[in-house]
Amino acid sequence: MHTTVIDTLATPQAEQQAALADESGQSSVRYNYGHRVAEVDTTPPDPRLMGPLAPGQPLTMKPAMLTTDYWAESLRYKPQNEFAAELDSLSGMSDSTLMSIKSTGVAGDPVPYQFRTDSIVTIILMLSFFLMVKVVSGSRHYLHQQIKDFFHHRQRENLFAQRTQTEMRGQVFLVFQTCIMLGVLFFDYTQEHQADVFNQISPYKILGVSVGICSLYFMLKMGVYTFINNIFFSRKQCEQWANSYMLCTLGLGIALLPLSLLVVYFDLALQNMCICFIFILIVDKLLLLYKCSRIFFNYTLGWVHLFLYFCTLEIVPISVLFRALAYANNYLLTIN
Repeated sequence: MHTTVIDTLATPQAEQQAALADESGQSSVRYNYGHRVAEVDTTPPDPRLMGPLAPGQPLTMKPAMLTTDYWAESLRYKPQNEFAAELDSLSGMSDSTLMSIKSTGVAGDPVPYQFRTDSIVTIILMLSFFLMVKVVSGSRHYLHQQIKDFFHHRQRENLFAQRTQTEMRGQVFLVFQTCIMLGVLFFDYTQEHQADVFNQISPYKILGVSVGICSLYFMLKMGVYTFINNIFFSRKQCEQWANSYMLCTLGLGIALLPLSLLVVYFDLALQNMCICFIFILIVDKLLLLYKCSRIFFNYTLGWVHLFLYFCTLEIVPISVLFRALAYANNYLLTIN
């Protein structure tokens, strides 16, 4: 206890303050008559002692400066796990109690995969669109002449309709784009009618296999057409048919691009998608049927040969393509 010794006079006010201090136990003052020595504690006094001083009364209580930090001993670093354990002990929870807690509620339905939320598919579709515009704009003169020749049968070859290497590469790209559009549309069919495949197989794998099968389909068709036509028809007729078939394939890919965008970004119903796809496919096959009759079977009873030729090389391969795509999905599910 810090004390201060002062020399003061014995006055009635001082005696009253000394009596109150004795009652509170916070200080002790010894008084003698005359000049007396008083020992006063420096701790805060009793509130009852904090009255106004009498005139001429000297200040008898002075604060002492602290030489140490009284709170320094109470600070101590605690690791995070020790602090968490202390909180758990204060709240009455232990590790066994935490392990016994089980989550409650109803599980939500997972959000299904959609092409429109996939950045890779979006990039592929956007690239297909811009490259298609570039190819068509770069080959517009050649394509314009090919469309004119498609509906106006020429007896002699058009010397101004020769393809350049750039135009040939552009047409090859448009054929591949047609395969991509077919893969996107078949993926939408898989999502609706082959839910097991869609839920268990990666969408990229389904799309990649579909595009690969469609590419193989067009390559095989071109090979079969070349082999059969070179046997039964002249070189000029084979070239006319190859140009006409390529033009219809390019038109099919261009027509399927808006349909694919509607399916991906606007949730076009599967039934409406199938109706639009069948309509586009029928128009494409009717154009091929018309050109095939003009080039190969423009004679009496030629429609009989046309029926056999067209059904064998156009109608049956479409059915085979669809069955191959469905079988490929089931095979992916088997090996998964």
